[in-house]
Amino acid sequence: MNDRSAAEVRQSRPTARREAGVDLAVGESSPYRGAWATHAALLLVQFAFASQAVEAKVAMLPRSQGGEEIFPEALAMIRMLGGALFFQAIARLRGTQRVAITRGDHLRLVGLSVIGIALNQTLFLLGLRWTSPFSTSLLGATIPVFAAGLAVIFGKERLRLRTVIGLALAIAGVLSLIGIGSIDRGAILVALNSLSYAAYVVLSRDVVVRVGALRAVSWIFTYAALLFAPFGLRAMLTQLPVLTGRGWVFVLYILALPTIVAYLLNAWALRRSSATMVTVYIYLQPLIAAVLAWAQLGYGISKRAWLAAVLILIGLGVVASRQPVTPPPNSA
Repeated sequence: MNDRSAAEVRQSRPTARREAGVDLAVGESSPYRGAWATHAALLLVQFAFASQAVEAKVAMLPRSQGGEEIFPEALAMIRMLGGALFFQAIARLRGTQRVAITRGDHLRLVGLSVIGIALNQTLFLLGLRWTSPFSTSLLGATIPVFAAGLAVIFGKERLRLRTVIGLALAIAGVLSLIGIGSIDRGAILVALNSLSYAAYVVLSRDVVVRVGALRAVSWIFTYAALLFAPFGLRAMLTQLPVLTGRGWVFVLYILALPTIVAYLLNAWALRRSSATMVTVYIYLQPLIAAVLAWAQLGYGISKRAWLAAVLILIGLGVVASRQPVTPPPNSA
């Protein structure tokens, strides 16, 4: 995320939710069966994504400020490599080889690995190092809005007034957060991270549906780890021998909960919930991040951040309430 809210936008229609979750589903369920479990899963997913911003921030802070001085490129490399090994193992254990992956599919997966994992995670961690966890989590809420705009640009969806209004509000919020006189460099990088991931969400659907969600994500993580290795492998190998016990706790937490558990729970919950419900839960991420950042780091929320939160979250609500219209097959 960052790998945050990956499936939320892609699953804007019930059929899309079924297709993208096919590899991870445990079975069909009625709208009412297991409702509490679905809510619990979505709540844990939001906590995982929000806590990632805080725990990664602490992990990267200097030891003099209570952190562990873990390099952002080392943390990104650990996440990509760990995710690749885990998802490849699960894909092979589940025997999801129903459809052959063509050379063209692999090329698409390489491209998706760049914008969805390598570039996304690097921008996220570099930006987080310079901005607050609240701002990082808040900017993550722009992913569905940016995805709606990009879906129009790429011809996946027709232009709607709600999309225009929601995108305008979200962009105004992003600009407010970045600032004009005093520019927040970290917010700029995280905003680019959200835009990169939104492009991944829009462009990944076809290949994910064709080869299966689990197989697709296993190869996307694998290619991302290979492509990022020249930049992150040395940093990771330098960092691992000097990690303290507390440092290992941060690394394992970030690898396990936001990277692996959140993805699996998200895929499971999306088959049992509506796009509206998922969007409502996204609103919790900035709140959870703000509480955790205050409790662990003593961070407050500036007036500029409050204004940005109002604009971005209203924009998210406007976009989420629209009815997407897919263009006919012969449209550009």
